[in-house]
Amino acid sequence: MFSSQIEIKAPKEEVESYFKALEPEEGFKTERAGYKLKKAKGGLLIEIKAEDANAFRAVTNTIAGLISIVEKTIKEAKHGR
Repeated sequence: MFSSQIEIKAPKEEVESYFKALEPEEGFKTERAGYKLKKAKGGLLIEIKAEDANAFRAVTNTIAGLISIVEKTIKEAKHGR
């Protein structure tokens, strides 16, 4: 069993953006891997669990990709292009 936690600390409105981006994928758990989201004071906690290394890598890459998209969107909204 593989497990990990990712904590995102950000203002409330940014945490909500991350949550909304990650929430739909949370429902696509497989027998091998999945993750749970928990809103916490000042941030968002992502708990990842997987049965094997390949499944862990896959779910972690999915989460990292979604986080990257939200981060870029927030930066562009703040600073424009």
